Amino acid sequence: MRAAKANPFTREKLAQDVLNEWQNLIDATADIFGVPAGLITRVDGDQIEILLSSASKGNPYTAGYTTHYPDSGWYCERTLKSRGLNLIPDALRDPEWKDNAAVTGLNIISYVGLPIHRPDGGDFGTVCFLDNKANPHNELHIKMLSQVKRMVELSLRIIYDKDLIEQQERLINDLSRIYPICSYCKKVRENSGTWVQIEKYIQDIAGTQPSHGICPDCFAREMKQFE
Repeated sequence: MRAAKANPFTREKLAQDVLNEWQNLIDATADIFGVPAGLITRVDGDQIEILLSSASKGNPYTAGYTTHYPDSGWYCERTLKSRGLNLIPDALRDPEWKDNAAVTGLNIISYVGLPIHRPDGGDFGTVCFLDNKANPHNELHIKMLSQVKRMVELSLRIIYDKDLIEQQERLINDLSRIYPICSYCKKVRENSGTWVQIEKYIQDIAGTQPSHGICPDCFAREMKQFE
């Protein structure tokens, strides 16, 4: 599995009130599930981090902890790879997980988690709940976990759409004003005073990648060379 690309949802982009709401979600859900740990993780490039960790008694996980990704050895990495529900009722009875560091080092032997997807289709991370005892989790728990995932993804969608609206407003503002363009090379002068190719200027304000073609007039002119 190749390393994920940089996550556009940085800690700075995630407003504190959003993080507080997510924290309340995992705190309450961990309490309802009766487990010591609830986590929201975030993948960013070649790292995976614990973005938030529930304020539960006996929680061995610390928010802000990061490790390499992929090949982290975390239960959450399997969740991201499967892109669906990952339920490990008892890692001690699972040959794949019984020697995992979470089991041998932290005594965390049960896991249930779902991936969190970004609005652009990429991986944000996971939401998961972990227990220091065997825990098969019931259908109600799975439904609640799905709702937590949905609420987190809705928050990401709101942030994403807000950025798009702001980008479109900047585009309208930029296109509605007169900008200096070189009459020879057609470069555009930015506010900083730097002259850039018009393709870069449009890309910066519109967020779109230009594609090159040839208009009918230029095509006819160029074809005359071969007559």
